[in-house]
Amino acid sequence: MNLAGADLNLLVALRALLQERNVTRAAQVVGLSQPAMSNALGRLRRQFGDELLVREGRGLTLTPVARELQHAVEPALAMVERALRIQASFDPAMAVQYFRVAASDYGMTLIAERLRGLQRIAPGVTVDLVQIDHGFVRDSETVMRGVDLLLAPRAFLSGYPNEPLSSEPWVAVVDADHQGDHLDEADLAARPLVGLFHDLGSGAHIERLLTVRGITATGAVNAEAFSAVPALVEGTDRVGFLPSGLARRLQPGYRIRVLELPFLGEPLVECLYWHRSALRDPAHLWLRRLLLGEHPTSTEPGSSAP
Repeated sequence: MNLAGADLNLLVALRALLQERNVTRAAQVVGLSQPAMSNALGRLRRQFGDELLVREGRGLTLTPVARELQHAVEPALAMVERALRIQASFDPAMAVQYFRVAASDYGMTLIAERLRGLQRIAPGVTVDLVQIDHGFVRDSETVMRGVDLLLAPRAFLSGYPNEPLSSEPWVAVVDADHQGDHLDEADLAARPLVGLFHDLGSGAHIERLLTVRGITATGAVNAEAFSAVPALVEGTDRVGFLPSGLARRLQPGYRIRVLELPFLGEPLVECLYWHRSALRDPAHLWLRRLLLGEHPTSTEPGSSAP
């Protein structure tokens, strides 16, 4: 289609309609009247040649075409919004800005430490932390266009700019009544393990470290969230695995022990990844520096980028 003849405001309405599945609520989200949103829905139906939202019982449901659009609209609008917000410089004290950062629950704890002073240094800046999921593995390009930053293990993605944010060894988590002060490879091979979903990055990392030693990394119980591991270990003979810093932070809330695993050797290195289009965006550069612990005050196009 000819983009010059398209009304990009309709994409904003479409996003709200797909999310809310209700014309009145979608109108409230984007600040339109209900008749104006109904008119926008009619135009969208003509543009795509599909009903998009159809009546089902007392509500509306998405058509197959609408479900496909749902995967495309959010990253497309994110790229447009990113382009429109680029300025010659960025002053966090004066800026009104929104960022979206994807991470595991472990990654969120790392980022949270760097955001403690956000309200003081950038009162108009909002950072949304969203959970990394299987979609990040299936279609990385679409996902990277829809977020400002992704925090994931080193080598999780290829072809995107990145910088390391943390490096921590893996440790074992066992019940408080576990006998002994260490675990060796034979112990791990003989004990039931709490597995981490291998296709979400960190799980793949610990799985590789164990597999090369002949240890099956998955168990009868496997967790997608790091925070679930202590609860799955407590009161059992299972062994779980966590990055050392997170294990120490979670330990006080459970009857568990944390044991070193020096034979695993390779630490878990978490990196910040971003889309190439954001490489020289001053606002994005400021956020990267903040999360990398560099405490920036402002950024300009000539500033060195990590």
